[in-house]
Amino acid sequence: MTSAPDDIYDITTIPLASSVWHSDFDQETYITASDIGEFLRGACLNISAIQVYILCLLHDHAKSFEMSRISFICPEIMSSTRIKADPGAPTMYLKNIFQAEIEKEKMGNPNLTNWFLIPYNQENHWNLYVMDLRRGYVYIFDSARDPRRTDYAWGILSL
Repeated sequence: MTSAPDDIYDITTIPLASSVWHSDFDQETYITASDIGEFLRGACLNISAIQVYILCLLHDHAKSFEMSRISFICPEIMSSTRIKADPGAPTMYLKNIFQAEIEKEKMGNPNLTNWFLIPYNQENHWNLYVMDLRRGYVYIFDSARDPRRTDYAWGILSL
């Protein structure tokens, strides 16, 4: 983790391990004091803050995540902005992740992922999708469900 001097920039760079996100797409994320300030004021919670929080969870509770076989999907790749711009890329990303799980199962690897947690941002609103791979279910946790809001992720997740 590196930080720029306060008088130049207000940015902290945090490396993103490809093993966490199942992707080499994003190598690092950037978070600023204003990102944290917006979150604390309740104004905005951006993708970088979510990524950093997930990394902290994994760092502090690694054993729990390993035992429960929970994994995360990258919120940047699964954002509504990315899905609207190129729905094929997030679809291929998920397909590759699920294919890797199938290959692990074929090889007899006992460390199969049971649950994928997918933080999803659309129109400054966060949902959490939880995919149960063994049952084929997707659970949606949404604190402010709005039937007028188009859910771009659901189209990809239901594939």
